[in-house]
Amino acid sequence: MGNKKDWNKVILKKKIAVLLGGISAERNVSLKTGKYVSKSLKKQGYQVKEINVTANKKNLIKNLKKFKSDFVFNALHGTFGEDGQIQKLLDKLKINYSHSSAKTSEIAMDKKKTKNVFKKIGVPYPNDIQVNKVNFRKKIKQLPFQFPLVIKPVSEGSSLGVKICKNINELKRYKLKKNINYLIEEYIPGRELTVGILKNKALDVIELKTKKKFYDYKSKYTKGMTKYIIPAKIPKNIERKCKKYTEKIHKFLKCKGITRTDFRFDEKKTFGKELYVLEINTQPGMTPLSLVPMMAKYKGISFDKLIEKIINNN
Repeated sequence: MGNKKDWNKVILKKKIAVLLGGISAERNVSLKTGKYVSKSLKKQGYQVKEINVTANKKNLIKNLKKFKSDFVFNALHGTFGEDGQIQKLLDKLKINYSHSSAKTSEIAMDKKKTKNVFKKIGVPYPNDIQVNKVNFRKKIKQLPFQFPLVIKPVSEGSSLGVKICKNINELKRYKLKKNINYLIEEYIPGRELTVGILKNKALDVIELKTKKKFYDYKSKYTKGMTKYIIPAKIPKNIERKCKKYTEKIHKFLKCKGITRTDFRFDEKKTFGKELYVLEINTQPGMTPLSLVPMMAKYKGISFDKLIEKIINNN
């Protein structure tokens, strides 16, 4: 038991707190993710405590200290889960946790900040303008791109709040919330692709064929709504680009554990390019319908093994 790696494994076999639930609109997804993660950890011999996270931070800190966690598996999604807030709290408590750091999470959760990163490292992405409830009516009078277009919250996951608008009337009907920034973005037609990463290496490319207009919340979490093609039947050069861009973004942002990057493959090159990065997700779901476990399984990595790899990568 001389080397550090072995010692880490011994420590981690002791106590792992699984944070689930949370305060975001993705609470239900997080509860599912947390349950599956927790079940896997127990099966592997870890002492596990599920902590249902609410807006009460004092209670969360009390539960973590009482359990004397050696490690936290962060199964939260969205606000106070993958936006750097919970990570800062855990850093303060000096508890190691799964997935990316506070700084990385904060950037990756903000679609505008992420696009600045894409620009910096030369990755293609759809053009956009940023709006809010105050300036919305004024800004949509002079839109720099044509319909259809996409409107989405700057910091939200699981495709919540994403709407494709075919005309100005549909856009005007979109209900913006106070104190939230939104992006109005070029709508990129084409095929929906996604690539998962484990330990800095791209797993595979999945094509998502959904019965809806795009891979929205319902498509993600309703059985039978989406057909998953793995590996995606796409040209070799597109597959290489998808993997290269995914690894480039993951490494530049200094992500840890698993991430997932989403793409649009526009064979007609509507706006001149054929491949566009939409966003990166630093805490992809871990439910039976989730994409990273699906990619891992295709590569011969079981769900339990995947969970163990996530823990040992931090």
